[in-house]
Amino acid sequence: MPHHGMTPHISGPALSAQARYAAGAREILESWFAGRPIREEYLIVSGGALAGTGAHSNSVTK
Repeated sequence: MPHHGMTPHISGPALSAQARYAAGAREILESWFAGRPIREEYLIVSGGALAGTGAHSNSVTK
């Protein structure tokens, strides 16, 4: 690969971040199975439309 530089890169979340992801996924699943609403900050889409964080981070263009 002439004219290209390569650097070693190790990617992946820290163990503390992995624990937060797992706790969030568990909370979402427990809410879903208990019939409770999922916290808005966890939502991306609801009822076919952008919701929660998804609505604040994205836009739909037609």
